[in-house]
Amino acid sequence: MQQWSEDPLIALDLETTGLDPLEDRIVQAAVVLVAGDGAVSEASWDSIVDPGIPIPAGASKIHGITTERAQLEGMVPIDALQRIAILLNDATDAGTPLVIYNAPFDWPFVLAEARRHGVRISTPQIIDPLVIDRAVERYRRGSRKLEAVAMHYGYDLSQAHDARADAIAAVAIARAVGARYPEAGALTPLALQPLQARWCTEHAERLSRHLGKPIDPGWPLPSNAGHLA
Repeated sequence: MQQWSEDPLIALDLETTGLDPLEDRIVQAAVVLVAGDGAVSEASWDSIVDPGIPIPAGASKIHGITTERAQLEGMVPIDALQRIAILLNDATDAGTPLVIYNAPFDWPFVLAEARRHGVRISTPQIIDPLVIDRAVERYRRGSRKLEAVAMHYGYDLSQAHDARADAIAAVAIARAVGARYPEAGALTPLALQPLQARWCTEHAERLSRHLGKPIDPGWPLPSNAGHLA
């Protein structure tokens, strides 16, 4: 029986002005469709987005997009959201899972921006390679950042913090972890939804005990962003 990791997948990745989806904005977005054989579809889309607010220097240092560059090269947010919505809604209608590495960061930004501009986004089945990797290789030492985890699974991510490159890397990790670990790969994307939520909660509880401070357990949305669903 063919597993979801062998099927077509669609991936989303964002770069933003900061960490708060209610106050910060998207500055780069990518929605990448990847066939079962790994080929990236020409229907994939990515663009810089003019957020309409200044991009802090700290954020620019991470992703390389300044306020000036966003104003010069960026799409207006509603146009970008409409492109995202078309691709995601079509994929959801087709039953294609959506891969997001660390969904509780990116997904609230999409929903907040969609609400801001009145754009409808369907609810997809989300595959989160970060959550799955932390669950199946709980005791592995080292960073769980996208670049490090990609390297662990044999994928060379040479352009980290570029939304398109990061989205493609997320699919590569999802396929690798799904193929290697049947406790994730043998399940349907639908069955993975509550399991990923549980894994995220368990990780948050362990991390909270280790750090001595609360860590939000919500997935695919943080607990304080549930109103965006």
